[in-house]
Amino acid sequence: MRHYKYRALVKLDLAATHGHHALAPGRTCRVMVRAHHHRTHSGKFFSALAAMPATSASASSSQSVQLTLTVLGDDVPDYLDAGDALDLWQGADIGHGVITRRLPLWVEAP
Repeated sequence: MRHYKYRALVKLDLAATHGHHALAPGRTCRVMVRAHHHRTHSGKFFSALAAMPATSASASSSQSVQLTLTVLGDDVPDYLDAGDALDLWQGADIGHGVITRRLPLWVEAP
């Protein structure tokens, strides 16, 4: 399995998590990323680590946050690239957003 790193702009669904979520500034947590295949449009879940910069303010219900996602899978580039939509899942949908760019693996999470 290969690792791919992306920067994403995500709006967290605080209502789905009752105002509390594992994504907090300076923390890294495991999430599932749901994305759609570029050609077939079929959906697939990928295991990922999501990190929010320590300097970020906590997200409110109307704000989007910038995350670094490290996604695991051999076929990830068939589903995720700059401009592609994604959903974050932790037992329920916790957010949705868009990939803003792919990062080299050696880039440190913010």
